[in-house]
Amino acid sequence: MPYQHVYGPVPSRRLGRSLGVNPIPFKTCNYSCVYCQLGRTSKMSHERKDWLDPEAIAGEVDRSMATQGEGIDFVTFVGEGEPALCKSLGWLIDRAKEAADVPVAVVTNGSLFYRDDVRDDMARADVVMPTVDAADQDIFQRINRPYGRLPVGDMIDGLVKFRDRYEGRLWAEVMLVAGVNDTEAALLDLGRALDRIRPDRVYVNAPI
Repeated sequence: MPYQHVYGPVPSRRLGRSLGVNPIPFKTCNYSCVYCQLGRTSKMSHERKDWLDPEAIAGEVDRSMATQGEGIDFVTFVGEGEPALCKSLGWLIDRAKEAADVPVAVVTNGSLFYRDDVRDDMARADVVMPTVDAADQDIFQRINRPYGRLPVGDMIDGLVKFRDRYEGRLWAEVMLVAGVNDTEAALLDLGRALDRIRPDRVYVNAPI
């Protein structure tokens, strides 16, 4: 039976051999980032719900781990949209850990950490990788193009709260876009925000 929600494992510079898990339909997100390799968001939403059948996703993780678990370093919830929009994300992380003794990572845009339920779900993962591209609202709007007018300060405050209770590894990702968030003022603002969030690592990227 072909997989619909699970792919790989694929080689990752940060996570080794990573089994990807996609809990969100294609281009369902609350951002439409200018640099997204998948193009403009087609289903813009800020709603947390089970967009796909969580039992079907968990079943595919179980099947994949049973057949190739020894060659997997991480199970990674990343998707073709924002994984935190999946209401059952915490349950799926737990199920992935039950499937095999393999750490779980989540790659997220970081937008929903102001919510208690999202922080609770993310705390179950071993590695959380949020994107933090800006600390200034205007720059945030230009680069991430969020749903509605999501305050970037709420996102940053949520990540600070998460760091205060999270016992896993927090790896922040920054995408620098020429002429948008790469000025001295923008970088100083971003640096102050990252100082508050206190990630274990910061990965700085540039689109190509």
